[in-house]
Amino acid sequence: MKTFLFFLLMCISGGLIYWAGFYQSPEQKQFAATLASAQQGNLSSQVKIGDLYAKGTGTPQDGEQAVFWYRKAAMEGDKDALWKSAQAYIQGQLVPQDLEEAVPFLLLGAKQNDPRALMEISRFYAQGMGGVTKHLGESLYWLFQADKALNGGAQKELMMVKDSQPELYEQVESFVQDLAQAQAGDGPARLRVGQAYIQGEAIAQNAEEAVRWLSLAWEENKLPQAGFALAQLYQKGGLVEQDENKAAVLWNELTQLPYPPAQYALGEMAYQADPPRYEDAFAWFSNAAAGNYAPGQYMTGFMLMQGQGTVRSVKLAITFFRSAAEQEYVSAQYVLGQIYWKGLGVPVDKKAGRKWLEKAAQNGSEAAQALLEEK
Repeated sequence: MKTFLFFLLMCISGGLIYWAGFYQSPEQKQFAATLASAQQGNLSSQVKIGDLYAKGTGTPQDGEQAVFWYRKAAMEGDKDALWKSAQAYIQGQLVPQDLEEAVPFLLLGAKQNDPRALMEISRFYAQGMGGVTKHLGESLYWLFQADKALNGGAQKELMMVKDSQPELYEQVESFVQDLAQAQAGDGPARLRVGQAYIQGEAIAQNAEEAVRWLSLAWEENKLPQAGFALAQLYQKGGLVEQDENKAAVLWNELTQLPYPPAQYALGEMAYQADPPRYEDAFAWFSNAAAGNYAPGQYMTGFMLMQGQGTVRSVKLAITFFRSAAEQEYVSAQYVLGQIYWKGLGVPVDKKAGRKWLEKAAQNGSEAAQALLEEK
């Protein structure tokens, strides 16, 4: 009898152990189902499983696993996952704090008009956090976007900047307006936006955005100024990787239009080459001059005066200088005044010299003013 009772107790206890080993609480069942869905690629489940790991619901708390799943969904563009990934690195509770790691998630969220990300990336640029260069214009830009996303929710902060830095506020507001017009396809606005990204004043320098907007203005809106700006970018390098082949294609297309500033730029390159290619420079400058481009007229006159790349001719040089001077080109006004004032290749004519020197001085030429003051 005792043996039977012992056997019966063993069976019951063994069953309890077996049952306990396979029993799942509601939280564990939820975790298992969510994990299976997340592993199959469901974005909302990936975010949710990250939450469960973060809170330790249905599983031991695991910050690294939480962030792993947040990042996985974030890489697919999930707005909440982007925010939670950023916050994990900002707060430093689930994983070690890493503000630099948070920035890409904030920027991606901001581009999806997530008000939380917009406000936070504005703060990062205002304070120069997370490896981004401090830039008040960029910070204000994101604040404008946050205000739009929040239907006026950032008005207080915007008004504070407007009162304390009205010039910056006006610059960034103008950029925001240009950007809206650019997005609607306006060519001049696309050009202005591209140039703003090059200058880095109202908005932080951004090579990718500069090239994008200038390319649209050149290729779709056919604005030669945009093609010229792109050619300069590729020719000089720095903001973008130097690419002389791309630059050459653009210069060729621009000079075929023709576009005088491009002809002048090619003239400058030839003139400043080592050794200088004076004949090429003179040809490009004179082509630009034929398009009534004042800098081209001035350099054509200058090379004629020096006999560089062409036969020296003071008389013809004066003709080009005068054409540029009449367009208020101060360098031409000063040189023309100097020619007559000192009699450089022509009889001295103080009256004509004074006329052009005074015009140059009025336009800011210190050299012209100094010459007028000589006794």
